[in-house]
Amino acid sequence: MNEKFYLEYGIYYIVVFIILREWLKPIMELTNTGYDYYFLIFIALSLALALLGLPLIITWLIKSVYIAFFIIRAYSDYSIFSTDGLHFLYSDLQWNVLQLLQKNFTGVSNPFRTLLFLILIWMLVYLIHHWITVRMSVFYFLVLTIFFITMLDTFSEYDGTGAIVKVVLLGLILTAFLFLKRSTTEMGAFVQRKSYLHYLTPVLLLVSIVGLVAFMSPKSPPQWPDPVPFIKGVATGGIGGVVEGKVGYGENDETLGGGFSQDDTVVFHAHAPKKQYWRIETKDFYTTKGWTVANDSYNEWEIPSNTLLPLSIPNGEEESRAEILPTADFPFILQPYGLKRVLFDGSLILTEETEKLQTVVQNNIVALDYYQLIYSEPSYSFTALKDGDMPRTTVNSRFLQLPHELPERVRDLAEDITGRYNTTYDKARAIERYFQQNGFTYETNNIAYPAQDQDYVDQFLFETKRGYCDNFSTAMVVMLRSVDIPARWVKGFVGGDQIGRTDDGLLIFEVQNNDAHSWVEVYVDGIGWMPFEPTIGFSSPASIDYDVDLSDIEDELVPEEQRELEQQQKEEMEQVAQSQEVEGATSSVFNEKNRKWLIALVIALLAAIYLLYRRRRKWLPTVYVKMNRQKKQDAESFDLSYSRLLKQLEYQGLRRQSNQTLKSFAQEVDAHFGTSDMTILTEAYERMVYSEKGEALDFEQLKESWENLINRTGS
Repeated sequence: MNEKFYLEYGIYYIVVFIILREWLKPIMELTNTGYDYYFLIFIALSLALALLGLPLIITWLIKSVYIAFFIIRAYSDYSIFSTDGLHFLYSDLQWNVLQLLQKNFTGVSNPFRTLLFLILIWMLVYLIHHWITVRMSVFYFLVLTIFFITMLDTFSEYDGTGAIVKVVLLGLILTAFLFLKRSTTEMGAFVQRKSYLHYLTPVLLLVSIVGLVAFMSPKSPPQWPDPVPFIKGVATGGIGGVVEGKVGYGENDETLGGGFSQDDTVVFHAHAPKKQYWRIETKDFYTTKGWTVANDSYNEWEIPSNTLLPLSIPNGEEESRAEILPTADFPFILQPYGLKRVLFDGSLILTEETEKLQTVVQNNIVALDYYQLIYSEPSYSFTALKDGDMPRTTVNSRFLQLPHELPERVRDLAEDITGRYNTTYDKARAIERYFQQNGFTYETNNIAYPAQDQDYVDQFLFETKRGYCDNFSTAMVVMLRSVDIPARWVKGFVGGDQIGRTDDGLLIFEVQNNDAHSWVEVYVDGIGWMPFEPTIGFSSPASIDYDVDLSDIEDELVPEEQRELEQQQKEEMEQVAQSQEVEGATSSVFNEKNRKWLIALVIALLAAIYLLYRRRRKWLPTVYVKMNRQKKQDAESFDLSYSRLLKQLEYQGLRRQSNQTLKSFAQEVDAHFGTSDMTILTEAYERMVYSEKGEALDFEQLKESWENLINRTGS
């Protein structure tokens, strides 16, 4: 491999790296995953190793060491060179293999998920390397990339407009490079560097001009309706199926249960700095079938607009602004967490029991078509949440209400889940996580109503384990109250789909009836009311301030969401460790006896790989011969076979010198083996490359000479 090779393929791989970055960016953004630069380094490392063409065992070793370093660095405080770091890797691998053997696929840890993702990147880079070096085409790679980005752009919040343009332009340029490479290879021609620029400059200019014109040209609006609501409707049985109701906000929650059909009607647009939950009201009285409000006569008072609101949710430090543009008849305010003031021409009626804010204009309750919100999202101190010495706060007893006929097994389950925890926050988190780890599923169709003498929560927890937000949120509130923790049921909307950005930088969200939702608020001593999200598939709206002793560097690199995931994982690993101590070592497939066999198996496998690598010059000729016999004998296959022969001769110590001609080298090889095959092959190769007589070559006869010679290299 010469300088031209590295320069040429280096350009290819730089373009591929930029395209792969467009794969990685939405994954990191949508999953709130940190350490994205570590993933980029791994992609760059994999491409560099593919370019250098190092032996397989060396590339595997380098990548494996980097993966180990990445996982230890991201998920522990140990060093890769320490015993504790290696023990962390081994313990995590042992735990996850056990989960896979038990078919508990949701129980695998975050480090193991990271390992699988890195292996996926490894395989993808290898496939791209094959497409570029062997097929000399990236058509399928570009199609997959465009399909991947367009799907995310359609079905998620990710805006893939810029990424699509970038990928298409870079893909066209790379395709032009590879087309020229493939054409010259098939014709056996050599292209000088100046000629490369001569051929490719028009392509680069044309692609750049077309891209610029497309970017600057006016865009017409979409001509087809949005397919997402239709697909969602089909997926949930909303079309052609039997449904019991339609999703959306309603005031009557006395009877919960039954399935519902999807409704993609847009109910409001929100201009806000980020996606968030929108509260409407809370309810506090559980009836065994649903929710009402404890007081028959509500306490209400009127508040002028732009006045500080006396809501129970604590405020944060930094103020934000949002704009709401309702399209449905909503005579109330959609409240972000930490709402302080509402700006519009009128006043508000605040209901104390529900915290619902109705809008009044000229003494009439009316639905607004626009209003502004000033709010300060609370950030809950992790140190305070974990403080078990906080004094108990007296809260209205209505937030502890439970019906007398509540089945005792509901209370027993709540006590069993929370019994080992000391703080309100830990108990609430334990119940919140319970649904994700014990076979519950999120479903909206064929959800049963409780029987007349049956409790709604009891039916969900012990019989069906199927349901949607109302099932999960109601069950969590009831279980929290069962262990004397004040909690209330909340209704509103989740954030919707991002569809654009305003001129002043706010994100535009479109919220549909499909986004109607219910969740939980818990009163934490010393903190106040705090939201929790038990429904599978939804993320908690609470912002946690992890004010613990972390280094400055870690605080800069790890987002709050990632730190919360890491904290959750540590807690879960601790639970696993304790449960394993109770059950004993016999419950693990990796007891002491099996561990020794596993270590011996790994050592034997590594030894076998090493021996195969050391003796590759013995078995590689046989592999090459079998591969060559399955191919069509033409100029392309002969070119590849001749290159492999030169490589195999190097293993025998027969290396062509830089100033040595192919003819002279062929004579040296024939003298070594006592044949004339190398001279025959070399003369045919030179005729194919330097003349137009390649089509007249007898490739079948050349194959015999090639097989005879390459078999001798393995003897």
